[in-house]
Amino acid sequence: MIFFDIDGTLIDHATASAAASLALYDHFLGAIPFDRREFPETWEDIMDRHFERFCRGEISVWEQRRSRIRDAFRDPKLTDAECDSRYRVFIQHYESQTQAFDDVVPCLERLAGNRLGIISNGIRAQQIGKLQRAGILQYFAVTIFSEDVGLGKPDPKIFAEACRLAGQNPRECIHVGDDVKADIGGGLAAGLKPVWLDRNGLRADGITVPRIPSLHDLTTVLKDYLPREEAVECRIYPDGTEECTEWPARS
Repeated sequence: MIFFDIDGTLIDHATASAAASLALYDHFLGAIPFDRREFPETWEDIMDRHFERFCRGEISVWEQRRSRIRDAFRDPKLTDAECDSRYRVFIQHYESQTQAFDDVVPCLERLAGNRLGIISNGIRAQQIGKLQRAGILQYFAVTIFSEDVGLGKPDPKIFAEACRLAGQNPRECIHVGDDVKADIGGGLAAGLKPVWLDRNGLRADGITVPRIPSLHDLTTVLKDYLPREEAVECRIYPDGTEECTEWPARS
């Protein structure tokens, strides 16, 4: 089973979030006490801080959203209703901006014949919506989200539940993701075989798992990671016909 993370791996979260944060800023012009040029980064820092609390099971999804808004507006007295209304401005713009990276569909098509799944920190409806809008939901047989188990990556429980749903031992599963802590550290701790998708060329000492700059490079790594009977690469021709072949056995 080959599992994928969503944000930063399949879906370009950063670009959509930056654009939506500026739309939020402009919608409430003068009410957000940060420099506009720096606000996308500020918003992302605020989001990460409270989203990690949600993934640890400390607060609910709406509590972390309200905390983001109160911090962004520097107004702890905002009511829940006011926070929810302002958050909806952000999320409407965000959802209209999310799209898959260019290397995603070609990668998933090459992996046709292999069982694929999703392990994602996030809200099921929102994350499923991203996959649907990108036209890639149909590629995945198993989907698990932090909302489903009450804990997110890097907690091993979400990986274990994904493998249980897939009916496979974690040692037989691969997880592809971009976050060193959540995807790589979490995957290793849970017994999976992680592949680090490093789209930004980050420096990270001590990372020993396979590292790729693009999903175009994934099949090369998987040839050494999957048993022969599980390793299948497919080619889809313009007329819709499909040809699948097993990858060579490891030497």
